[in-house]
Amino acid sequence: MRIASFISLFTFLVALGQPSTARADVLITPFAGVSFIDDDSKRNFGASIGFGGLIGFEVDASQTRIGSYEEVPLVDLTADITTIMANLVVRVPAGPVQPYASGGAGLMRLSGDVRVPFLGTVASASARDWGMNVGGGVHLFPSDNFGIRGDVRYFRSLADLSISDLADIGGIDDLPLPKLDFWRATVGITFKF
Repeated sequence: MRIASFISLFTFLVALGQPSTARADVLITPFAGVSFIDDDSKRNFGASIGFGGLIGFEVDASQTRIGSYEEVPLVDLTADITTIMANLVVRVPAGPVQPYASGGAGLMRLSGDVRVPFLGTVASASARDWGMNVGGGVHLFPSDNFGIRGDVRYFRSLADLSISDLADIGGIDDLPLPKLDFWRATVGITFKF
């Protein structure tokens, strides 16, 4: 009887000492929300794809429609901010409520068009540079493979516009990015694999 108890205890302890299988989730989240730019809220949309468990990696791409400048008669000026960020994510990967924090860097692009009635788009301009973002949120998973994500992030361009930048413009599609910073709040549907 003692030998059977010893073998059972030994087997149990060996099983406890075995490394558990590592699990890395894939999270795909299309989202929409608002960006807060210069005391005004603007609509945004985008998607992210993340990999990992407790510590993971995410690529987040979004576009914020800044809107039109309507004070110039017969001219429609529109502008958009596009961000593509690579982020490190720390997430609680268990249970139905999974809070997370993220931060990273990537590209920010500001683009705009000038349209005139009957002539269409008469001018387009864009500027791009490096940017960073930091934020967090929570995933709510009512099932194993489907959830809802709420997210808040702060975005900021890393380069400041200077007089020397203005002298080095190679063309209208090579404008320097002015200093940009804004908050983005989104809600999305998460598919977990």
